[in-house]
Amino acid sequence: MKSILPLPTSTDSYKREAPGSITVFLALIFMMIAALLLTITESARTQATRLYLQVSLDSAIESLFSQYHRPLFETYRIFGLEYRDDVDLQEETLDFIKPYLNAQDLFPLSLREEDLLFQKHEHLTEGLSLEEEILDYMEFGLIDKMLHFHGEELDAVQLSAEAEDLFKRVKESDEIRELQKKYQLDAKDLQEVEDAIYDIKDCTENAAGFHGEAVRDLSHENPGSFYHHSQRFREEQDHLITLVSAYSEAADRLAEKVLALREDFNLRKDTLSPEAQAGIHAQISEYENYVNESGSIRSKIEAMPAQANTLQANALQVEQAVEEFEAWLEEALADSDDEEDEDEDYSDEIAAFYHGAAADYSAMSLNRYDGVTASINKKNKKILDRISSFLEGNMLSLVLPDGQPLPNEQPIQPEKTGFSSDTSGNPVNIAILGEYALSFFHYYHLDRTPKNSENDKDLPPSKSKALEIEYLLGGKDSDAKNLSSLVTKLVTLRETMNLLYLYTDTQKRQEAETFAVTMLLGGVAANPALVMILSFFILGIWALGQAIQDVRVLLNNGRVPFFHTSESWTLSLSGLMELGQGTAPSNETTNKKGLSYRDYLRIFLFGQGVLDQAEINNRMLLRMEKGVQTVGKDPETFFSISDCLYGVGCEAHVDTRHVMYQTAPIQVIASSPPDPTYMVTLNTYYKYRNSTQ
Repeated sequence: MKSILPLPTSTDSYKREAPGSITVFLALIFMMIAALLLTITESARTQATRLYLQVSLDSAIESLFSQYHRPLFETYRIFGLEYRDDVDLQEETLDFIKPYLNAQDLFPLSLREEDLLFQKHEHLTEGLSLEEEILDYMEFGLIDKMLHFHGEELDAVQLSAEAEDLFKRVKESDEIRELQKKYQLDAKDLQEVEDAIYDIKDCTENAAGFHGEAVRDLSHENPGSFYHHSQRFREEQDHLITLVSAYSEAADRLAEKVLALREDFNLRKDTLSPEAQAGIHAQISEYENYVNESGSIRSKIEAMPAQANTLQANALQVEQAVEEFEAWLEEALADSDDEEDEDEDYSDEIAAFYHGAAADYSAMSLNRYDGVTASINKKNKKILDRISSFLEGNMLSLVLPDGQPLPNEQPIQPEKTGFSSDTSGNPVNIAILGEYALSFFHYYHLDRTPKNSENDKDLPPSKSKALEIEYLLGGKDSDAKNLSSLVTKLVTLRETMNLLYLYTDTQKRQEAETFAVTMLLGGVAANPALVMILSFFILGIWALGQAIQDVRVLLNNGRVPFFHTSESWTLSLSGLMELGQGTAPSNETTNKKGLSYRDYLRIFLFGQGVLDQAEINNRMLLRMEKGVQTVGKDPETFFSISDCLYGVGCEAHVDTRHVMYQTAPIQVIASSPPDPTYMVTLNTYYKYRNSTQ
């Protein structure tokens, strides 16, 4: 049987082999192209995996921080994530990442809690975190609005400048009060000199009286009485010498004190405002005028001892002459009796002698003091002194409005916590922090709502009724002590401002001079310099009395100008005496202009922030912790703001694998395929004020 197939030729053989070679070649090319495409795809997928993981980690951290402590935000507008340890953070972060781990087909991922490492824990109380939160909130929440201060609308920069200018007065007030107290010579220093002059005048008048009696005795030819009065006259001269010595010592002491005051003032005056310099200079000048005036008097007084010695010698000389004459007369009369002659008449000799002796005695130039002396009314002076002692006593009970109970005296538990601040070099930020405190912390105000009313519009979001602003400024362990401390600061400030006003008000100074003459000197217009010194004393007490009334008005929700005018001044000198006698000033006021209690708190917050921001920060955090008493998981554990995170860094170690490396093309092409599993290390950092985004 013959084959029907043609026999192959060489050409047919070539034709049969060629298609097979091309197929293998194309298959190899396809495998290489597929491997390349798969490698590129895997590379892209690998990069996508990293980006996917980064997004998932960032999202998880943001979701974690979205669990901020709600009461903290609602109470103080502060973001903070409360946590106890990193285990809590790992558990919660992994829960937020799990939805991203379910995409196993495209992104096969494996992550365990221990693969999440948290670093760079930034607590809310560390660094500048809390300050950033407050400043951010105030910038976008409140500070964009105009603030009412001193009857004007001010922005943050204007408020800072205004508060800075006023706080210079606050700082000056302490120094002026110290100088005023130091420069306020005690009345006994002046009275000692005046008493010495009074004693000298009294002594010269007594001596003149005995001198006149002695002259009359001589005129009446009465030697016995003359000896008595002349001896008393000489004793008064001895007494006068002693009194002049005491006067000189008192005058020296006063002059030394006045000189020391002038030297001290010259060293300090550059730190004082022009008004303060002028007022204190005027006060010291009156002291110097008094000393200088006493100097002209002193020259007359200190010439008296020499004259007293001369008078003693002259008096003794006349006494000796009388003794000699009486001895002669007695002898002459005895001789006349012995001779039994008719009694000789010596009346002419007696009359002539005593007439001459009286003339000699009367011709003496006596010491006299013709100046006016004064005695300070001790009763009225004591009443005024009682007012100056109020600052050392229970000032709070004196200035609280009628019917207002004293604040709580229960101690506050001190805690050492605090946040950092960079505000000391930025007065605007200090002012903003003060505004924040006034918005979210409670401070004293007169509660006019009924006792059973639920109206709490005057309370901060925390609903706290503690005196928190006063605590920031005082740092004492009870509301009563903190309010008392602030009241003392307010009275001191107002006293200084009132005194500077009185220095410049001519009418008020004239009233003080008249009051000094009528109430302290008994209507005797003594040494004008003494009157001026006492009037300065009255001005100081008057300023303090008005300060007490000012603070009482402030605590009664009233307003008091920083600088008084004649229209806003409310305390009369008669009212000052009533205050010294224990009658509290009225808390009624019709003044609607000036600064409120809140405005004065703002000034103190600004100034004390400049001086000691760290201390205020410590107290601010303590009040925040006391104002937020709720927690999430453990109801038995009190909230602590120091356990709140403001930012954190997280490093994640995620296990994954190469999806495309398991495909045939890569397996065929690669001589040794890479390990399909590998680890991706990611980092993220988040904080509520996230500057990285």
